Amino acid sequence: TRGHCSMFGAWGNATASRGGKLLQLRALDWDVDGPFKNYPALVVYHPANQSYGHPWANFGLVGWTASITGMSSAGLAISEIGVSYPDPSFGRSFPLTPGYPFGFLLRDILQHDRTLQQATNRILTAKRTAELILGVGEAERNQFLGFEYAPDAVRIFDDRNLEPLEQWHPRISEVVYWGMDWVCPNDNSMLSHQLQALHGNITADNTIREIVPYVQTGDLHIAVYDHSAMTMYVATAAGDGESGPANAYQRQFIKLDLAAAFSEPAPAV
Repeated sequence: TRGHCSMFGAWGNATASRGGKLLQLRALDWDVDGPFKNYPALVVYHPANQSYGHPWANFGLVGWTASITGMSSAGLAISEIGVSYPDPSFGRSFPLTPGYPFGFLLRDILQHDRTLQQATNRILTAKRTAELILGVGEAERNQFLGFEYAPDAVRIFDDRNLEPLEQWHPRISEVVYWGMDWVCPNDNSMLSHQLQALHGNITADNTIREIVPYVQTGDLHIAVYDHSAMTMYVATAAGDGESGPANAYQRQFIKLDLAAAFSEPAPAV
C-alpha cells in the first residue's frame, strides 16, 4: 500500500484568479522501476443502471479494478497518500488488517457516492485496513476535505484545523495539503512554499509548471482535477522505450474532458 504521494485541495481566495473554484492535485509517487509505468490506463465506466452507480473515470493501470485516482460524474475526485511516518494520533499500528480494502473504498466513493458527506460517512464507518491520508473534493459544494485514515483512528481536516501543525506544514487559508507523508518536513515545506507563493493564483497550469516539478512529486502519475469544468489533466511516467523525461512530473500533460466522456451513451451489449 505504500506510496509516497502528495495532494492538495485549493479553493476560494487561494484560487481567486479562477473565480475561487476548487482545484485538486493527486500526485502518485510509487514504483517507476517495475512494470507499472508500462501499463497506464484511463477507464470510463457507464453503469447499466443506477443500482450500479453513476458514470465515473478510473485512472490507474491495465487490469486495475480498485481506485487510487479518479473523478466521477457526481463531481467527486479522490487523492491518497500512503503513510510510512505517522505520529501517535494514528493509534496503534495494525499490519495487514482485514477489512474494507482502501482501493475499493475509494472506488465506491467514485462509483456510488454523490456528495462529500456520503463519502465522509463511508470513510468514518469503514473497517479501515491501512495508515493513509485521503482527500476528497466535491464540485457542487466547492469543498475539499482531508482524512487521517487508520485502523484505529480517523480524523477530518479542512484549512482551519489542518495537521500536523508544524513550521514545515503551516496552515494556509482555503488550502488543504500534504507532501509525500504525514511527518515529512522537507516535502511538506517545499509544497507549502509553492502554495503560499502562488496563493490567489493556484491554477492547473501553475500546478503543472511550478508546483509538482518543484516538489518533484508524482513520478508514476499525476492528476489535476478542475471540478467546475469537469476536466482532468494527467501525466504518466515514461514507459520502457519511450523518449523524454522519466518522471510524470517532468512530462507533458493531457487535458481530458470528462463531462464529454460521461455524456457518451453507455456501450451496447
